[in-house]
Amino acid sequence: MHHGGWMRLLSLRMPGSLLLQLLLLLFSCEIHATLERGTFVSREEYYRRINADNTNEERLYLENCAQSSDTGHCSLAIDNQIIQEWTQCSSTASETQPWWNAFLETPAYVSKVVIHTAPLPDAAMQSALNQFIIYAGGTACYRHNAAASFSSRSFPCDVFTDFIELSSDRKDAVMSLCEVEVYGKALAFQELENGAAEIALNYCSSSVDWQLNICKHAFDRNFAVFNGEHGKKCLDIPSDKSAEEAWMRAYFKESALVKHVKLFNRMDKCCKNSLNHFTLHINYYKCLDHNDANPFVTKIFNCTRFGQHVQVVSVPGAGLHLCQLQVFGYSTLLRPKELQRCYKDNPKQPDLEQLVSLTFMSISKCHRMCKRLNKLYFGLQNGRLCYCGNKFGRYGEAKEPKACDKRCIYSKSKRCGGHYQNSVYEIIL
Repeated sequence: MHHGGWMRLLSLRMPGSLLLQLLLLLFSCEIHATLERGTFVSREEYYRRINADNTNEERLYLENCAQSSDTGHCSLAIDNQIIQEWTQCSSTASETQPWWNAFLETPAYVSKVVIHTAPLPDAAMQSALNQFIIYAGGTACYRHNAAASFSSRSFPCDVFTDFIELSSDRKDAVMSLCEVEVYGKALAFQELENGAAEIALNYCSSSVDWQLNICKHAFDRNFAVFNGEHGKKCLDIPSDKSAEEAWMRAYFKESALVKHVKLFNRMDKCCKNSLNHFTLHINYYKCLDHNDANPFVTKIFNCTRFGQHVQVVSVPGAGLHLCQLQVFGYSTLLRPKELQRCYKDNPKQPDLEQLVSLTFMSISKCHRMCKRLNKLYFGLQNGRLCYCGNKFGRYGEAKEPKACDKRCIYSKSKRCGGHYQNSVYEIIL
């Protein structure tokens, strides 16, 4: 999907000041990737989370390409041949905002994108690669703006994705690509042997609730399909003929490979036809267009895409009424996120309230035990203690450099806190 489409979706009914702030963020000179909302993540942290060695990057292969115009076929940029001669390269016509995109063979952590190009045949032609943005799954991960042309260059990206797009803002420019190489690590997923599982949703937004947050009614775990039934409140965005599409977007706790989405319609007489016509998107990529004159109560929609959020979009001028949304698929297999180096504890009133083990301990074992208890965090202490809880930090962060340097009794290569000091992790999956 060309980025102009998702930028249009982003602007739907958003207040001008907020839209301006987001645009300034997106189009800053170099845009850093984030693993979760508002948190900068280093390349080292990405590799730690996927349990991989950052000294051994892999070539990731692209397929199913497209471009804004086809004067030189897009597949010449992914034929595994670096022949930097105009006739052997993919190229668009001279046009406004030319673009090129392709899918990865498998979802991956992308660390860098390497672009090889060739001189344009006519000196009067303008190169789109003097000013372009690399998008990865809807995220702008790098913006390049330079007067001088390049022959081959590597660009950092640092994002989980299955889709790469190069898009230029230039007018009357040609995008010529001899080869696009992507490097990083393929992702692994949970539950592959057992089939698709429900994907945890984290937060949401909609076309009308930048401040009201009414979209949360669509994943409150109340599966009633009539407003008011068993205290149910549905997401209700009334129709507005002067408005563009109404939409609701739900963000996953972690990136996931989606298999299908289940929707619960609002069956009150006023609203049961609002889901007769809508589109379903994963990371701004439209995966289905639903058109049916007959309303449904609940229905499963197949939508195999990788991403960080799902979005339901109405037709222009129509409202959106939705009582519940569930997403099923395969969560990305990640190591738990270490929040900080070390936090102080008090044995009389533990920072993390529930002690679950006093014996042989490892990070993965403590993670499993606290996850079964539906806790938000877990902490390891003194090499062998495992604590679980829903909040932490009341005694502050430890200042000593090696306060949490005790080796895990069950896993000697790892560190499991210190004497009355917790190494604290967040349970995301």
